[in-house]
Amino acid sequence: MLAVVITLSAQADAATPFAQAGPLALRAVRLNAASVPSFGRLEMTLDLSATYDNPFDPDQVSLYADFHSPQGRTVRVNGFLNQPFTRRLDGGYEHVTPAGRPFWCIRFAPDAVGTWRARVVVRDRTGTAARAVAFRVMPSASPGFVRRSRRNPAVFAYDNGKPFFLVGENMGWGNGPGTFSYDDWLPKLGRAGGDWIRLWMGTWLALEWPPDKGVTGDGVPQAGLGVYNLANAWRVDQILDTAQKSGVSVMLCLGTYGEFTTGGFFNEGQWKNNPYNAANGGPCAKPEDFWTDATARKFYRMRLRYLAARYGWRTNLHSWEFWNEAPNTPAAWVGEMAQALKGGLDPYRHLITTTYGSDAIWKVPELDFTQTHSYGTGDIPDHAPVVRDDARAFAHYGKPHLMGEFGIDWRKSDIEYDQQGLGVNWHNGLWAGALSGDAGGAMLWWWDNYIAPKDIYGQLTPLRRFADTVPWTAGPWATLTMDAPRTAGGPETFTDLVLPGAAGWGRSAATDFTLTQEGASKAPGLPAFLYSPGKPDLRTTPTFHVNYRRPGRFLVHVDQVSNAADLHVLLDGRVAREIPMSAAPPSDPSVKPEYESTQLHPEFGGVYQAQWNREYGIDVPAGAHTITLDVASGDWLHIDRYTLTDYRSSRYPDVTLIGLRHGARAILWAQNAGHTWKDVYEKRPIPTITGAATVVRGLPDGRYQIAWWDTTRGVVTRREVVSARGGSLPLRLPPLATDVAARIIPQK
Repeated sequence: MLAVVITLSAQADAATPFAQAGPLALRAVRLNAASVPSFGRLEMTLDLSATYDNPFDPDQVSLYADFHSPQGRTVRVNGFLNQPFTRRLDGGYEHVTPAGRPFWCIRFAPDAVGTWRARVVVRDRTGTAARAVAFRVMPSASPGFVRRSRRNPAVFAYDNGKPFFLVGENMGWGNGPGTFSYDDWLPKLGRAGGDWIRLWMGTWLALEWPPDKGVTGDGVPQAGLGVYNLANAWRVDQILDTAQKSGVSVMLCLGTYGEFTTGGFFNEGQWKNNPYNAANGGPCAKPEDFWTDATARKFYRMRLRYLAARYGWRTNLHSWEFWNEAPNTPAAWVGEMAQALKGGLDPYRHLITTTYGSDAIWKVPELDFTQTHSYGTGDIPDHAPVVRDDARAFAHYGKPHLMGEFGIDWRKSDIEYDQQGLGVNWHNGLWAGALSGDAGGAMLWWWDNYIAPKDIYGQLTPLRRFADTVPWTAGPWATLTMDAPRTAGGPETFTDLVLPGAAGWGRSAATDFTLTQEGASKAPGLPAFLYSPGKPDLRTTPTFHVNYRRPGRFLVHVDQVSNAADLHVLLDGRVAREIPMSAAPPSDPSVKPEYESTQLHPEFGGVYQAQWNREYGIDVPAGAHTITLDVASGDWLHIDRYTLTDYRSSRYPDVTLIGLRHGARAILWAQNAGHTWKDVYEKRPIPTITGAATVVRGLPDGRYQIAWWDTTRGVVTRREVVSARGGSLPLRLPPLATDVAARIIPQK
């Protein structure tokens, strides 16, 4: 029969394909095994009958088990409706067909050895039925679930304290082959040392979608809001199973911004098809109603209940991510849903995150880690400084941070800039993230049309080997203080200093930035987004302290404008230039706009957002000055790079130094900053940097063993012993054709 969509009320008694009318009875509870390993899967299959229209609505029918541990703890786990399927690959497309009837089950991962007892309960509108069972749990080698480390707030650890350091990539969707794609990708990732992916449910694995807005599940129709597609739920299980066999954990992203938008560069807008849309029988007249409407929030909590019941037992489920890049998500909504999971829906209390986040969102106690995403338009020559600055800018939240997505160009794959598959952009992002204080290497986006076809999973292996030598959970690791690398001899010359706009969406953690001749900013994360007074919770007016040895220019490259932005550039407190920008089409069609392209966004209140791609600047006399940027009116703009002409001294070689310190231990990454994807792509000569030296500050006096690592092979190439005196450890860097890493430990 054709499903009837549940409409405005979560208590609606509309029939579904799964409706049942029978006397309440719990006839049998069958266990998958009489004993299971700790953190393994105990699965109960229930022979029951009940009366309900929608089995996914716990107000109509509720199945759960109270598990009693040998130590006397009680854990409540919800049951769920399941169905077996089979799959086949035909003509490059996955086909999924039912292999049996729907049935009820409960999945549980016990965390303690011994005899457990459980009371299984089913309730419907007529009453309650229950049965008791018992089973044994045996010891296992499983380290348990992934948590925030208790000893180092910047990283993750398993229940047993073993570090979980993320080395992986995004794997959002499987294209035509569907889950078969993951049968190919995940084992390759695991063999290369990868231990993490980010998987989207989105529309390709949607649990609920209007029946007349496209069919997923290969003939298993969507039935609308609150009625779940069991074929897609089964598909997620298949991917998670393959990930577990490959030693890979999964961040499960439950939705994406396109569900609230129309159009889009990739035609990703799906609001017209969204089951929450009133036009499809949902409760929301407009996208922003989703966050506040009581019925919408109830349906979302229902979905969380099902997801946690079905997948929560998995130790390789790293985290729940509510949204991908959903703008204007209220912190109150994030807090409510995180509390729902942590408060009982997910008894295993998996990690929780979302994107994008605001300062208020990142401060939600139940949100476990922060994230940023970073893309250019082929104009950011290297993401290493961006990754570094984001890591440092978000450290003050006292939670792990991840660069959850990055890429050369948001519009197209990295393969367009790297036909050879050299992986320079990914390599630099991985190492910069790992050595900047992130919870892992930065996660590249282009998995299906770059990493897989070029088979560059091996980029992960050297970092995996290096990271496995680091005691991440020994305690907090702080930014390693190092002098700017110097070389001796030769006349001093000056070149342009180019710095990326790095800090992502949100209020900048710093407002004052000192820019020196060696090219390092003494405050993290030069702001990328500048906001008008209309966004007081996000707005700052950054000030740059500069000291030009000769007259030069200070330039900003604006690549995006929302609605309008009146940028004022102040030199020593006085307005030196006013730059009005408008993303709206000119009223006179004969006038050529300044922007490259623009698009109207009704979902953001009818504002235009434009791709800008223009550079603006002011002349700066020699000497010390302050330069302030102020979007005096309008909405916001995005700056992807800052340029100070004739500013960088040749006394300081172009080396990026990033590192961390814990007590008397340190790790560092030294990069020839000329070795970027852009220089390789443009076939520019990249001279090897020789004779560079630095001083590591803050280590206790004594003798230290330095192990220099080849970051392309993941092996130690040289060891030396150096002494620290007065808190200073001098280091001579190896010749830098590309980059090296080092591990510094006390000499025994």
